[in-house]
Amino acid sequence: MVLAAGLGLRMRPLTERRAKPALPVLGRPLLQHTLERLAGAGVREVVINTHHRPASVRRAAGDGRRFGLRIRYSHERKILGTGGGPRRVRRLLGPGPVLLVNGDVLFEFDLRALLAQHRKSGAAATLALLPNPDPARYGPVVTDRRGRIRSLAGKPRPARGRVSLFTGVQVLDPALLDRLAAGPSDNVRDLYAPLVNQALLRGVRVAGAWYDFGAPAQYLDSQLQMLRRRRALRLVHPDARLAKDASLTHAIVGSGCRVGSGARLLDCVLWENVEVGEGAFVGRCVVAEGVRIRPGERIEGLVVTRSGRRPL
Repeated sequence: MVLAAGLGLRMRPLTERRAKPALPVLGRPLLQHTLERLAGAGVREVVINTHHRPASVRRAAGDGRRFGLRIRYSHERKILGTGGGPRRVRRLLGPGPVLLVNGDVLFEFDLRALLAQHRKSGAAATLALLPNPDPARYGPVVTDRRGRIRSLAGKPRPARGRVSLFTGVQVLDPALLDRLAAGPSDNVRDLYAPLVNQALLRGVRVAGAWYDFGAPAQYLDSQLQMLRRRRALRLVHPDARLAKDASLTHAIVGSGCRVGSGARLLDCVLWENVEVGEGAFVGRCVVAEGVRIRPGERIEGLVVTRSGRRPL
């Protein structure tokens, strides 16, 4: 199941017209990267919950056939949360282990290995963890030497041990969801924290890249990091038009874009149908669809949409 029902408040104004999982990442919706990762791990059926801008999610994923998947949707008129959303579709999840994935992250973990470790451990739920570089930013998950989780963001109580961050990727026994009452709930607070005392919750340190798209600056920085990992200076959609003397360094340019003569793009992401005028400079910016940057204009450190401009 992919959790895609959030409001995307921290990502605004980029989420004014699209849900966060539908935002373009390296030129195509973030959700498509996630679905390909799931299909590559042998998943064949996926449930996606929606709330904010649900049509954008459906456009990104469709019925799943292009990914070799069968996709079903659960639209929530009222947001049910990371516990309540899965609880609502309990009957669709079947009896076996379920992969539950946050829709606003991108990861390159070995999901088959994670599933195998979950089955071997006998845990009721297994959380994919990474080293935590900033516990003040990412609520710390504390595990003991055997990988049993002792505390999640201080719940049910602070503990000592190995400190990690929770990646938003997890495997759980769907029968656990029966413990939740119908309606809104949070999987960490209402489902996982009570399991700590029962030694039913396990954390596994995973290997592989992980990117967080929580806010506009992270959205930009994660894509620039991905571009550098590819050892590429730019990623340009085939139907974008660039002047021969335009300069692009660490730039991602979407479909239908036009970049004029002498224009310079540095550390930026352009969505679809953006026009950058002659001699303009765009540095460390995210520019949403349909925006026009005037000739000779210089913009830096901004999120630019058709409704206005805000600091990144």
